[in-house]
Amino acid sequence: MLFGGTLCLLSYPQNIAGETGCNEAHSTARSLAETGDPTQAAVRLAGIYARCPSYENGRDLADAEIGSGQYMSAITLLQMLIEQQNRAELHSMLGKAEAAQKNYKAAAIEYQKAAEMEPNEASIFDYGMALFHLDHNSAITILRYGVQKYPQSVELHVGLGTVLYADGKSLEGAELLCDAEELNPSDPHPMEILADTETVPPTIASRVTSLLAGLYEKYQNDGLILFDYTMAQSGRWSNDKDAVPPHFTESLKTALHLNPQLPQAYYQLSLVSAQQRNYPEEIQFLKKAVALNPGYEEYHYRLAFAYRNSGDMTKFREELNEFQKLHDASSNVQ
Repeated sequence: MLFGGTLCLLSYPQNIAGETGCNEAHSTARSLAETGDPTQAAVRLAGIYARCPSYENGRDLADAEIGSGQYMSAITLLQMLIEQQNRAELHSMLGKAEAAQKNYKAAAIEYQKAAEMEPNEASIFDYGMALFHLDHNSAITILRYGVQKYPQSVELHVGLGTVLYADGKSLEGAELLCDAEELNPSDPHPMEILADTETVPPTIASRVTSLLAGLYEKYQNDGLILFDYTMAQSGRWSNDKDAVPPHFTESLKTALHLNPQLPQAYYQLSLVSAQQRNYPEEIQFLKKAVALNPGYEEYHYRLAFAYRNSGDMTKFREELNEFQKLHDASSNVQ
């Protein structure tokens, strides 16, 4: 007994020291992950997990592996952890790893398990958005349930609005994105998503414009918000595609002064130049749009015909060939 007691007294402080060392190293690794270095975090956490194979260390290792693109390693580890402790957060992480590899069916299965175990905002959102890639109607059903259960959730309103837009239900989708913006008027994200569609149903154009005006008042140095506000106010995203209201071009140029990395603003300026038959100016604006977003087909198509209208048939053919390459590539992907 004395020998056994002595052994315990000798080993116990060593175990405490080992656990303390693991905890300190774990904190350092978590800090790396949180500051944007998941690869280094994964390396450190792998060593920590080998020494101290606790649930938390395994979970955080899997999270870091997902963040660093080591999806198969993360999936293997998560499946092992689930066998030991069947927790919702593990199924959610497994869904994230599968979704990152575009395995949306497998992701939806895992997100469904997480949502059934813990039907919180995040799990319902993840499940609905995984279904979005498989079946719009199913995604809409789940996200509607989420909005009803959590009526103050900006994320669920945005998710449902996005899916409805993609399903062709632009009016209801826009209304939900506006609802999301009104839930948190300081968050530009819902209006940015709506603006990305470049479609504002005329019946709620004034509501959208008002919300974007409010955002611009808050963020007057944000060129993208000014661009979105300018476009909504002009009616070009609603029922007047060719409108050039007073101060339209000046507002676009101000947006570009605030943020020169806006190809869509150069594109809109090029459309105004085309309406005015100022083809040299149209070409200059389109070349800037192409330089910022060379993979966007429409910019090349419009540039090709701007060259043709200006009489430069060589450039016309070159740009039309570039458009055709991009179009064929996108068709093959689809």
